[in-house]
Parts: sequence; structure tokens; C-alpha cells
Amino acid sequence: MSKQTLLDCWKMFRREHDVSVDRLVCDPELRRKFLESLLSVIPEAKESDILWSLLTMRKQKKLSK
Repeated sequence: MSKQTLLDCWKMFRREHDVSVDRLVCDPELRRKFLESLLSVIPEAKESDILWSLLTMRKQKKLSK
């Protein structure tokens, strides 16, 4: 899974939904919507890998506010 593709998808989703990574991970409906959009771009990605990667990028301050 490309980190840059994940980051680009996250930025687009965040703009559309005005949501944090923490909120996304905790809210089943938001999580489902995000995963559906991402899996249309990266169909081989696993949900757990996606979410852990997002959390890791957040902790590393790679996600702009």
C-alpha cells in the first residue's frame, strides 16, 4: 500500500467530512465511508493496515491540520 496514496485519500476525505483520524477510527460509519473510498483506489489494502498507517502518520505529525 502506497503511503502517499493513503495520505492523498485521507486529505480528500478530511476536506469533505471535516474529521480527525481519531474520530474516523472510532466512528463506524465514517470508517466505512473512508474504507470504501480508499479500497476503490487500493483494492488490495487491508483495513487494519490502513488504520494503523493513518494512526502512525498522525503520531509522526505527517498529517497536516
